[in-house]
Amino acid sequence: MKKRLSFAIVLLMPLVLSAQDNYHFAEGNSFSRQLFEIPATLLGAYIFVYFIISIIRLILDNRLKFKMIEKGVSDKVVEQILQPTRTDASGQALKWFLILAGIGVGLGIVSAIRPFGIHSIGIIAFCLALSFLAYFLYMKRSENK
Repeated sequence: MKKRLSFAIVLLMPLVLSAQDNYHFAEGNSFSRQLFEIPATLLGAYIFVYFIISIIRLILDNRLKFKMIEKGVSDKVVEQILQPTRTDASGQALKWFLILAGIGVGLGIVSAIRPFGIHSIGIIAFCLALSFLAYFLYMKRSENK
């Protein structure tokens, strides 16, 4: 709960800190760039750190599996450890691909439709929601098989 509250506070920080009277959402020409830059920077940093941690986890899991094979652990135990990580890694890779593709499509549409405004956030959110829907349908379909 504390993490979510802290994350929400950080995301809303640009609105609180820039208390000027220059937000004219109807005109769409003076929408603050900080509302896009700060969350985008935080999201980029999160994705980068998550990527690095995932690579380190894969390397350490691989070392553990090789050591288990060297020590002579039974094939049944090694197989139980190997099985969940393969499906989980491919599911996670597909999820992140769909999320980043949804953000990319949303940003592409926003850059084609100018001026920037509050509708830009809606377009990006809609594309991101479509990518989550695609992932949900994929997972539901793969569970049925």
